[in-house]
Amino acid sequence: MSLSAYERGYKFGQRFRNTVFLCILAWSIGAGATFWWHPEVFAFLLAPAEDKLSPFEGGLPIFTGVPDMFGATLSLSMKGGQVAALPVLIVGILSMLRPLVPRRFWLFITTYTALSIGMFLLGASFVFWVMMPVSLQFLLTFGEGVAIPVILLDQYMALLLSLIFWIGVSFELPIVMQLLARFRLVSYARASTLRKWVVPSAFIFAALITPSLDGTLTLLVAIPMLLLYEAGLVASWLTHREEGNYFTDLPMVQRVRLLLAWIASRPVVMVHKAHYKFMDNNKKF
Repeated sequence: MSLSAYERGYKFGQRFRNTVFLCILAWSIGAGATFWWHPEVFAFLLAPAEDKLSPFEGGLPIFTGVPDMFGATLSLSMKGGQVAALPVLIVGILSMLRPLVPRRFWLFITTYTALSIGMFLLGASFVFWVMMPVSLQFLLTFGEGVAIPVILLDQYMALLLSLIFWIGVSFELPIVMQLLARFRLVSYARASTLRKWVVPSAFIFAALITPSLDGTLTLLVAIPMLLLYEAGLVASWLTHREEGNYFTDLPMVQRVRLLLAWIASRPVVMVHKAHYKFMDNNKKF
């Protein structure tokens, strides 16, 4: 039995309220757990440094202000709450979209959501297990015998979390390129011609998100981004190899306008469908 527009709106509001409540609950639990077990969390996040952040016992980083350690713990707790609430938010959004999305598109949405999460986690793992140990091993031992490294705790945490976020986002590049090819926005031939711009752009982006002046971190960020671009080219080639179709022949501005117009028209179409169903149900009575 099909639901009326009012019943659909009521159920959507219920799902929205439940999602907000569960996100707040998950955030509170995650933040509280991170604050309670902050020594273990800090020990885990400091593992890539391999006890080389200071000459003191254990090679631990330092803090210079009286409230700095407490402030760093609060900041870490906030981020722990965000990490805990993010899966709940994703599931909540999917549950709200489920009744509005046709069945043939539901598998498409869930598949790409899972792929996006997996690629972000892969990028975060690359930063934590490869990039940070290699770069810190080189940077902190380069001046050995000349100077002693003493790294502030907030500086290390800001660098680590910033790299995890931005590298995780950059690992989404193959998925974005594959989606652009699937929706006929950018073909493989068009994307391959952008290589001359992608190479300098990757190094500029890497220089902006890394504070290193010697170029070590910049190289460790830029090279994976170039490899991800090549992986995106392969994905777009597998998705869209033919040329000369209607959409890819249009200028880029017109393609974007058509896509935005299609997205903007979806709510209007759904309202019209709900209205006609409501009128049909009333005619039966």
